[in-house]
Amino acid sequence: MEEFDGKKPLRIYECEDSMEGILSAVYEAGISGYGHKYIRIAPKRQGESESMTLFAEYVAVETNSEYADVVLDKVRSGISTEAYQYVLHALASDKPERADIVYQFVAYGFTLGAKITKALQIPCVKAMFALERKVKNEAMWFREFVRFQQVSEEPSVLLAVIEPEARIISMIAPHFADRLNPERFVIYDKSHGEAVFHMPGEPWFIRLLSTEEAESLEQMWEQQEKYVELWKTFFHSICIEERKNKNLQRNMARLKYRKHMTEFME
Repeated sequence: MEEFDGKKPLRIYECEDSMEGILSAVYEAGISGYGHKYIRIAPKRQGESESMTLFAEYVAVETNSEYADVVLDKVRSGISTEAYQYVLHALASDKPERADIVYQFVAYGFTLGAKITKALQIPCVKAMFALERKVKNEAMWFREFVRFQQVSEEPSVLLAVIEPEARIISMIAPHFADRLNPERFVIYDKSHGEAVFHMPGEPWFIRLLSTEEAESLEQMWEQQEKYVELWKTFFHSICIEERKNKNLQRNMARLKYRKHMTEFME
């Protein structure tokens, strides 16, 4: 992003730390005409103390889903579908700087058009590319390493628990809905308190969970049904001690993804 030159006060748009909250701030900042190099977007994060910037103007932004939709529609139609995907992936990141990166990227995008995604010489585009790649890579890893456990027999229900850094649950849901279409399954994102629900032959959906609902899913996961022990026995029986390559295993199944993988549970 451009350096602040001090010709007029920095204006900071404070918003909810969510996709809709950030996009609402992008909308309000964009229509302000204040000049994007004098603007920053700052999501308010729970548990973090507020640090005020000297001489800056602060604007409180209320989350507005219609504003968020307008921004996304304009990015897709006015810049490109690729830029739209970049924005969605970046907003799924857990990094607080994502809000300002998205704003600067969108501001440049309406000037440069579709070629914005290739303009890596611009700092905000380079930062956007790094965010987008990190989120996509995490989604790819979880598509490989999600493990389901049967938590109900009549009707049969499969449950998986994940703890991703980014909000990648919507990126992996289509993969499992396609491959497990005849099944009832839930993927619970413990990090963000939300879950994907899928019923046979019906569209999947995501919703935030109440504390009670989250606790219920965790209790189901911890029941450790008999088949879990069978799976672990199978996994260990095929591992010939002399042929183990722990370095390769760590590369193929990174340690941070093993917590909810059945074969690595103690």
